[in-house]
Amino acid sequence: MICENFRSPTIALETLKMTAFPFTPQGAAQDWWYYLSFRIANWATMERIFLQKYFPASRVAAIRREIYGIKQQEGETLSEYWERFNKLCASCPQHQMQEHSLI
Repeated sequence: MICENFRSPTIALETLKMTAFPFTPQGAAQDWWYYLSFRIANWATMERIFLQKYFPASRVAAIRREIYGIKQQEGETLSEYWERFNKLCASCPQHQMQEHSLI
């Protein structure tokens, strides 16, 4: 997320995101962006296409099932479990699960 303190009143947040995004993809995603970037005009389109490409509905559903079924493993400390749980949640930016469901 972009810090609010760095936003200029003359630059739209969408423009800032579109300017910064090309520096974030790596590997195959970087190649994907290079070949597709000239056809993407706004942040909403880029976000939708990116998520469809790298987080298809089947993958999101699988990660949701994994989140719902996660359990602390034998010998795993609470701290280790919490870290594993948070990594799993972060692995799918649009899992769309409410905080009360995650708790």
